[in-house]
Amino acid sequence: LALLMTFVFAIPAMAAETPEETTYSITIQNENAGHTYQAYQIFKGDYSQKEVEETEGEKTKVEVLANIEWGNGVNSTALLADLAATPAPITGLEFTTDMTAAEVAEELEGAKVEQLNAFADVVAKNLATVAGTATAPTDDVYKISDLAAGYYLVKDQDKSLDDETDEAYTDYIVQVLGDTTMAPKSEVPSVEKKVYEQDLSNDNTGYGPGYNDVADWDIGDSIPFKLIGTVPDMSAYNTYTYVFHDTLSAGLTVRNDNPITDPNGKPISVYVANVKNATGDDLVAVQASDYTISGATQNKDGTSSWTITFKNLKAAMTAPNERQGDPQLVSNYKYILVNYDAYLDSDAVIGLDGNPNEVYLEYSNNPNDAGTGTTTTDKVIVFTYELDGTKVDGENNETKLEDAQFVLIAGNQVAAVNANGTLVGWVSLPDGKTLDTMTYADWTAFNEAQREGNHIILTSDDEGFFKVSGLEDGTYSLREIQAPTGYNLLENDVQVVITATTANGQNWDGVAGNALTGLTVAVDNGALQNGDIDTGIVNVTVANNQGSTLPETGGMGTTVFYVVGGVIVAGVLVLLVAKRRMGRAE
Repeated sequence: LALLMTFVFAIPAMAAETPEETTYSITIQNENAGHTYQAYQIFKGDYSQKEVEETEGEKTKVEVLANIEWGNGVNSTALLADLAATPAPITGLEFTTDMTAAEVAEELEGAKVEQLNAFADVVAKNLATVAGTATAPTDDVYKISDLAAGYYLVKDQDKSLDDETDEAYTDYIVQVLGDTTMAPKSEVPSVEKKVYEQDLSNDNTGYGPGYNDVADWDIGDSIPFKLIGTVPDMSAYNTYTYVFHDTLSAGLTVRNDNPITDPNGKPISVYVANVKNATGDDLVAVQASDYTISGATQNKDGTSSWTITFKNLKAAMTAPNERQGDPQLVSNYKYILVNYDAYLDSDAVIGLDGNPNEVYLEYSNNPNDAGTGTTTTDKVIVFTYELDGTKVDGENNETKLEDAQFVLIAGNQVAAVNANGTLVGWVSLPDGKTLDTMTYADWTAFNEAQREGNHIILTSDDEGFFKVSGLEDGTYSLREIQAPTGYNLLENDVQVVITATTANGQNWDGVAGNALTGLTVAVDNGALQNGDIDTGIVNVTVANNQGSTLPETGGMGTTVFYVVGGVIVAGVLVLLVAKRRMGRAE
């Protein structure tokens, strides 16, 4: 990514100020391990420095290479054939197959950077013997030593970075010796992923209010996600490939439309911006023609993957600004922001290990070829929990009660679940109805109105058990709408508060157990009870007391009832008659 060519070719023979046997070094400032730099001698000759006069009589020293010949780092015959090819690969310069090294050097003198870049590309296709190699940085630099005077092409060894992440090949570097220090740019993009957490909607830590690494949601919810890719220096590239690779766990679903839209029917949004939390006018939409979105494909492990692909990000970056009427802002855009939603569906994992969602970038990593590299993967995670209820006798908690019926309420909506007790969504009450006016007949009719076998009435089984799976933490009301036979209906709703302790921040380490560290439940403002983090389950026990009972019709109890009743009536009559007689006597 750097092209250095600060030299003067002195074609006539001349005496060098430095002895011929002197050797030189190239120092490459790069602290990243993993590179293997190779130096190829293109031209050899005698190195010296000479003074040249500049404006106002001042003199300065320039590097000079005299007595130029072909170096052993290049196949000169093949190189001349390529340079002389029609159309000429280097516009504005003329080469023939019979030119000497000195004549080629003379043609290059005064060439523009673009021409030197093109020359280096042709040279790189015709290399021969490596003059020196540096394989590991020492004190944050690579050093290639013991080089004879000459003009060298320095490059990363072919395929040396193919298996590395967050790395890029340097552009071909051309330099004439003496001792030289250079700082090639190997800038690569990076990517972050964030998920929206409703409880953090008032917090803005630089990614937008509510966006962080960890969240919990209800099954059935549409969850906002954000991808944030940095824009690298692309100056050394003609075209620049840039691909978001997004992978969702089995419990998360992106709609498989083309183009993909989020669950609310909104298209996935792609913007450029100067800050990660840009909104409104600070977001500049990228033209849809500049990128393609693949449909989500199912992987063998149950996850699904989809991509957003820029075949040429360098060209795409100009288009948004031109529409804004200010193409000069192109270089200022630092980020590519992608916003989309995904469902948390019935395949969601309850508790640990959560429902992760991850992304990495594929990007052009070789300005001299068409190769690509990848970034480190960044991950976020979504949790959801389960409420398990048990209906028991108020006098004997060991006695489980069957056929108690409940509804679970959040705000003014009611939980709808499938046959397995998994939440499918929250439904509003029928028109004209409120929680205070709903009768048992209303609840049963409302239950029958649910679609595809879903229901809102939770009925305890022969073990007194009922559940709702797929809840985020929060406050809920459990309303009993019909008690078991022989038991009194609860007069008040049971308040249930589920609290999860999650690592809501920007530096989650990717370990699920470090993202969810606590889970509790409180019933009717009572003491906290620990839930099971691994399973994501919290338990509540709901007790009913038996009502007053009368003897059965037609039994001995009925006869006793009649006899006792008759005695009471007779007694009343006797007292009434006696009282009247006493009144007359007076």
